[in-house]
Amino acid sequence: MTVFGTKTGLRLWNGFNRQPHTVTEIRDDVVENRHRTHGVCRLRKNYRQSEDGSVAVEFTLISIPFLALLFAMIETAMIFFASVSMEGAMEDAARLIRTGIAQGGSMSAAQFKQNICDRSVMFVDCETNLTVDVRTFDAFTNVNFEDPIDENGELNLNFQYDPGQAGDIVLVRAFYVWDVLTPIGIGLENMSGGNRLLSSSAVFRNEPFGDILGG
Repeated sequence: MTVFGTKTGLRLWNGFNRQPHTVTEIRDDVVENRHRTHGVCRLRKNYRQSEDGSVAVEFTLISIPFLALLFAMIETAMIFFASVSMEGAMEDAARLIRTGIAQGGSMSAAQFKQNICDRSVMFVDCETNLTVDVRTFDAFTNVNFEDPIDENGELNLNFQYDPGQAGDIVLVRAFYVWDVLTPIGIGLENMSGGNRLLSSSAVFRNEPFGDILGG
Protein backbone atom coordinates (compact mmCIF):
# COMPACT_ATOMS: atom_id res chain seq x y z
CA MET A 1 0.00 0.00 0.00
CA THR A 2 1.09 3.59 -0.64
CA VAL A 3 -0.52 5.33 2.31
CA PHE A 4 2.82 6.32 3.78
CA GLY A 5 3.79 7.98 0.55
CA THR A 6 1.21 10.72 1.05
CA LYS A 7 1.08 13.59 3.55
CA THR A 8 -1.62 11.77 5.49
CA GLY A 9 0.54 8.67 5.63
CA LEU A 10 3.51 10.77 6.79
CA ARG A 11 1.47 12.26 9.60
CA LEU A 12 0.29 8.78 10.60
CA TRP A 13 3.82 7.44 10.53
CA ASN A 14 5.09 10.33 12.64
CA GLY A 15 2.23 9.77 15.08
CA PHE A 16 3.07 6.12 15.43
CA ASN A 17 6.70 6.86 16.08
CA ARG A 18 5.86 9.87 18.25
CA GLN A 19 8.53 11.93 16.51
CA PRO A 20 7.77 15.71 16.43
CA HIS A 21 8.28 17.37 13.07
CA THR A 22 7.46 20.99 13.95
CA VAL A 23 9.16 23.53 16.20
CA THR A 24 6.08 23.75 18.40
CA GLU A 25 5.90 20.02 18.89
CA ILE A 26 9.61 19.85 19.66
CA ARG A 27 9.27 22.60 22.28
CA ASP A 28 6.26 20.93 23.85
CA ASP A 29 8.06 17.59 24.00
CA VAL A 30 11.12 19.20 25.59
CA VAL A 31 9.00 20.83 28.26
CA GLU A 32 7.08 17.61 28.86
CA ASN A 33 10.27 15.56 29.11
CA ARG A 34 11.79 18.14 31.45
CA HIS A 35 8.80 17.92 33.79
CA ARG A 36 8.81 14.14 33.59
CA THR A 37 12.55 13.97 34.33
CA HIS A 38 12.18 16.43 37.20
CA GLY A 39 9.38 14.36 38.68
CA VAL A 40 11.40 11.15 38.47
CA CYS A 41 14.42 12.82 40.08
CA ARG A 42 12.28 14.23 42.87
CA LEU A 43 10.73 10.80 43.45
CA ARG A 44 14.19 9.23 43.66
CA LYS A 45 15.39 11.95 46.02
CA ASN A 46 12.37 11.52 48.28
CA TYR A 47 12.89 7.77 48.22
CA ARG A 48 16.52 8.15 49.26
CA GLN A 49 15.70 10.64 51.99
CA SER A 50 12.73 8.72 53.35
CA GLU A 51 14.03 7.17 56.59
CA ASP A 52 10.78 6.94 58.52
CA GLY A 53 10.99 3.97 60.92
CA SER A 54 14.69 3.25 60.32
CA VAL A 55 15.65 4.62 63.74
CA ALA A 56 13.09 2.40 65.45
CA VAL A 57 14.34 -0.65 63.59
CA GLU A 58 17.98 0.10 64.42
CA PHE A 59 17.14 0.74 68.07
CA THR A 60 15.27 -2.56 68.29
CA LEU A 61 18.18 -4.49 66.80
CA ILE A 62 20.71 -2.87 69.13
CA SER A 63 18.59 -2.67 72.29
CA ILE A 64 18.00 -6.43 72.63
CA PRO A 65 21.66 -7.45 73.16
CA PHE A 66 22.40 -4.20 74.99
CA LEU A 67 19.61 -4.69 77.52
CA ALA A 68 20.56 -8.35 77.96
CA LEU A 69 24.16 -7.34 78.70
CA LEU A 70 22.99 -4.56 81.02
CA PHE A 71 20.74 -6.90 83.00
CA ALA A 72 23.56 -9.45 83.19
CA MET A 73 25.91 -6.83 84.64
CA ILE A 74 23.34 -5.72 87.21
CA GLU A 75 22.51 -9.26 88.27
CA THR A 76 26.19 -10.21 88.41
CA ALA A 77 26.74 -7.36 90.86
CA MET A 78 23.72 -8.49 92.89
CA ILE A 79 25.03 -12.07 92.99
CA PHE A 80 28.45 -10.81 94.09
CA PHE A 81 27.02 -8.77 96.96
CA ALA A 82 24.72 -11.66 97.93
CA SER A 83 27.74 -13.99 98.05
CA VAL A 84 29.66 -11.55 100.25
CA SER A 85 26.65 -11.17 102.52
CA MET A 86 26.28 -14.93 102.72
CA GLU A 87 29.94 -15.38 103.64
CA GLY A 88 29.64 -12.99 106.55
CA ALA A 89 26.33 -14.45 107.73
CA MET A 90 27.65 -18.01 107.58
CA GLU A 91 30.82 -17.11 109.47
CA ASP A 92 28.79 -15.52 112.26
CA ALA A 93 26.43 -18.51 112.44
CA ALA A 94 29.33 -21.00 112.37
CA ARG A 95 30.84 -19.21 115.36
CA LEU A 96 27.79 -20.29 117.37
CA ILE A 97 28.76 -23.90 116.71
CA ARG A 98 32.50 -23.41 117.25
CA THR A 99 31.97 -21.79 120.65
CA GLY A 100 29.33 -24.28 121.80
CA ILE A 101 26.46 -21.80 121.93
CA ALA A 102 24.43 -23.78 119.38
CA GLN A 103 25.03 -27.06 121.24
CA GLY A 104 24.32 -25.53 124.64
CA GLY A 105 21.09 -23.99 123.42
CA SER A 106 20.02 -27.13 121.51
CA MET A 107 19.83 -25.12 118.29
CA SER A 108 18.10 -27.10 115.54
CA ALA A 109 18.94 -27.13 111.85
CA ALA A 110 15.95 -24.89 111.11
CA GLN A 111 17.05 -22.39 113.77
CA PHE A 112 20.62 -22.43 112.48
CA LYS A 113 19.37 -21.78 108.93
CA GLN A 114 17.12 -18.98 110.16
CA ASN A 115 20.10 -17.40 111.87
CA ILE A 116 21.88 -17.23 108.52
CA CYS A 117 18.77 -15.87 106.78
CA ASP A 118 18.42 -13.09 109.35
CA ARG A 119 21.96 -11.95 108.62
CA SER A 120 21.68 -12.15 104.81
CA VAL A 121 19.95 -9.02 103.57
CA MET A 122 20.23 -9.90 99.87
CA PHE A 123 18.29 -13.15 100.05
CA VAL A 124 14.70 -13.43 98.82
CA ASP A 125 12.59 -16.36 100.06
CA CYS A 126 15.51 -17.53 102.16
CA GLU A 127 13.39 -20.12 103.98
CA THR A 128 12.85 -22.04 100.73
CA ASN A 129 16.08 -21.44 98.82
CA LEU A 130 18.66 -21.78 101.63
CA THR A 131 20.02 -25.16 102.74
CA VAL A 132 22.65 -25.92 105.40
CA ASP A 133 24.95 -28.88 105.81
CA VAL A 134 26.86 -29.44 109.08
CA ARG A 135 29.10 -32.50 109.53
CA THR A 136 31.81 -33.68 111.90
CA PHE A 137 35.08 -35.47 111.05
CA ASP A 138 37.88 -37.17 112.96
CA ALA A 139 40.67 -35.25 111.25
CA PHE A 140 41.11 -32.37 108.87
CA THR A 141 42.48 -34.77 106.24
CA ASN A 142 39.17 -36.63 106.26
CA VAL A 143 37.07 -33.58 105.51
CA ASN A 144 35.08 -34.31 102.35
CA PHE A 145 33.57 -31.49 100.28
CA GLU A 146 30.93 -33.42 98.40
CA ASP A 147 29.53 -31.84 95.25
CA PRO A 148 26.16 -30.35 96.21
CA ILE A 149 24.87 -30.62 92.60
CA ASP A 150 24.03 -33.99 91.10
CA GLU A 151 24.49 -35.12 87.49
CA ASN A 152 21.09 -33.67 86.56
CA GLY A 153 22.01 -30.19 87.76
CA GLU A 154 19.76 -30.46 90.81
CA LEU A 155 20.70 -29.74 94.42
CA ASN A 156 21.49 -32.81 96.50
CA LEU A 157 19.25 -33.11 99.52
CA ASN A 158 21.43 -35.58 101.43
CA PHE A 159 22.48 -32.97 103.97
CA GLN A 160 23.13 -33.36 107.68
CA TYR A 161 23.15 -31.29 110.81
CA ASP A 162 25.71 -32.51 113.32
CA PRO A 163 27.40 -29.62 115.15
CA GLY A 164 29.55 -32.05 117.16
CA GLN A 165 31.01 -31.60 120.58
CA ALA A 166 33.99 -29.76 122.02
CA GLY A 167 37.18 -30.51 120.09
CA ASP A 168 35.40 -32.01 117.09
CA ILE A 169 36.30 -30.99 113.54
CA VAL A 170 33.23 -29.51 111.89
CA LEU A 171 32.44 -28.64 108.28
CA VAL A 172 29.68 -26.06 107.91
CA ARG A 173 28.28 -25.31 104.47
CA ALA A 174 25.39 -23.15 103.31
CA PHE A 175 23.78 -23.23 99.86
CA TYR A 176 21.40 -20.72 98.36
CA VAL A 177 19.58 -21.23 95.04
CA TRP A 178 19.51 -17.89 93.22
CA ASP A 179 16.77 -17.48 90.64
CA VAL A 180 18.56 -15.99 87.63
CA LEU A 181 16.42 -13.34 85.94
CA THR A 182 18.80 -12.55 83.09
CA PRO A 183 17.92 -14.38 79.85
CA ILE A 184 19.41 -17.83 79.55
CA GLY A 185 22.65 -17.91 77.61
CA ILE A 186 24.58 -15.20 79.45
CA GLY A 187 26.37 -17.76 81.61
CA LEU A 188 25.22 -16.90 85.13
CA GLU A 189 23.39 -20.16 85.74
CA ASN A 190 25.19 -23.29 86.98
CA MET A 191 22.12 -25.41 87.78
CA SER A 192 19.20 -26.79 85.87
CA GLY A 193 16.21 -24.52 85.47
CA GLY A 194 18.38 -21.47 84.86
CA ASN A 195 19.39 -21.09 88.53
CA ARG A 196 22.70 -20.37 90.17
CA LEU A 197 23.94 -22.00 93.37
CA LEU A 198 25.69 -19.74 95.86
CA SER A 199 27.73 -21.53 98.49
CA SER A 200 29.80 -20.74 101.54
CA SER A 201 31.79 -23.09 103.75
CA ALA A 202 33.96 -23.11 106.86
CA VAL A 203 36.06 -25.84 108.49
CA PHE A 204 37.19 -25.53 112.08
CA ARG A 205 37.77 -27.38 115.31
CA ASN A 206 35.25 -26.72 118.03
CA GLU A 207 36.64 -24.83 120.99
CA PRO A 208 36.75 -26.46 124.39
CA PHE A 209 33.43 -25.86 126.12
CA GLY A 210 31.01 -27.59 128.43
CA ASP A 211 32.40 -30.58 130.30
CA ILE A 212 35.92 -30.02 128.97
CA LEU A 213 36.11 -26.66 130.68
CA GLY A 214 34.65 -28.11 133.86
CA GLY A 215 37.26 -30.86 133.95
